[in-house]
Amino acid sequence: MKYRPDLLILLDILNSIDTNGVTISYISTYSNMPNPRVKNKLNQMIKSGLVEEFIDKNGKRLYRLTPKGVKTRNRIREMVLFLGELGLLPVDKDRLK
Repeated sequence: MKYRPDLLILLDILNSIDTNGVTISYISTYSNMPNPRVKNKLNQMIKSGLVEEFIDKNGKRLYRLTPKGVKTRNRIREMVLFLGELGLLPVDKDRLK
């Protein structure tokens, strides 16, 4: 696997999460990272107020973006696009949706 800067890893994780909630397995698959590493990143994002963890009515642990997380994701997308246009960051535009 190619090296991905932390900014792109963060964006992949934020892109995988919506405001309804997703499982850590989904996030791990989408971001192409092992569960323990994703869990570590999620814990950091929870502490920063970007993501919240909750248990749904079926007892599943889910993660969803907070309003701050949505705003941060949009700003990071803009930064990644800008850095990509300057040739300073490898950008896969399909991942920016």
